[in-house]
Amino acid sequence: MNSLFIAINMLRRTLFQKKGFLMYLVIPAAVVSLIIGVIGQQSDHGVDIAYINLDQGAMGSHLLQELSMLPDYRLKEEASDTALKEVITKQKVSSAFVIPEGFSETLMKGASAQIDMYQLNMNEASITLKINLDSILSRYQGAIELHSQQGLQGAALREAVEKTMSQMEKHQVKAKVTDFNLYVNPNMNTVIGFMLMFMMGLINNTVSVIMDDRRQRTMARTYSAPIHSYEIVLGNFIGSFLVGTLQVLVILLFTRYVTNYDYGLPFVPQFVILEFFLLASMGIASTVASMVKNASNMSVINSLVVTPTCMLGGCFWPISLMPDWMQKIANFVPQKWVIEAILRMASGQTLSQMWMHMGVLTLFGLILLGVGSVILRPGDAEVS
Repeated sequence: MNSLFIAINMLRRTLFQKKGFLMYLVIPAAVVSLIIGVIGQQSDHGVDIAYINLDQGAMGSHLLQELSMLPDYRLKEEASDTALKEVITKQKVSSAFVIPEGFSETLMKGASAQIDMYQLNMNEASITLKINLDSILSRYQGAIELHSQQGLQGAALREAVEKTMSQMEKHQVKAKVTDFNLYVNPNMNTVIGFMLMFMMGLINNTVSVIMDDRRQRTMARTYSAPIHSYEIVLGNFIGSFLVGTLQVLVILLFTRYVTNYDYGLPFVPQFVILEFFLLASMGIASTVASMVKNASNMSVINSLVVTPTCMLGGCFWPISLMPDWMQKIANFVPQKWVIEAILRMASGQTLSQMWMHMGVLTLFGLILLGVGSVILRPGDAEVS
């Protein structure tokens, strides 16, 4: 019971004040939502392509019709070569092409027609556009060759090819692709990483409250009260854990149901994993605080701990991009385990399969909390 009173008192001193409410709940939820709005949403797969059609025949129009039916292409006609090159150099479009004059006549003669492509650099969009153009041209040449072998020439050949092109554009038999969104959002790694970084920073601020009690001798007076020492220790840790839990709840509820960000996994498993990370973060913060004798140095030392561990843990970039020796070191920071657990659950695994990740995070928390319990010694006063 005494531990609960101490925990509630910590809540009153942190969250139940205007400054604490803004700093611990409102600002973190707003910042994480802003990050989601900037980099977290699924990227648009549409590709902008500019073109110029100099062909006076029907083949150029048929080719444009074929490309426009592809779901990922947005075609934009330009008036001149100058305008075409300008949109390319300013990167307003991914790539561009020009259908040359006499394109239809060249194909009707059975010759190989050439389409000029423009691109600032080689990328996925330009390569797939090249493949699609070659595929369409191959079909056109095959149809013309087939009718030519039947003895058709001149206007008869042109009419037969035109009918064939019209039937081909109907795509009466085609594959239907259904996207069930079973893949993990590639931007979620960064979203979760920034969320963890804010959680660690806020837990450090909560531990600073305990340091203030030690500096002002409030903790010494608490230990003089007729209660057990373990109740004081438990009350401080429960209070810090409750503050962190409310932070996690507010951030998840706001990003899920206000920002409408799709994490790709249910609410409860994600909340449980973040609670285990919260325990590990409390251990890191208390361990750092136990080595600091002056509270004014706490923010500097936290920066030297939070930022490097977040970098090693994959909060800013995937761990797979780091050298092998850094990937091995990443196993010794909790961020790596919680990000990996969330990404695995987003790809279809269940919370029960994350027993190793939860176990490692628990060990982080228990061991570091044991080391960091030094901050609750009332005799270790702050030095100037």
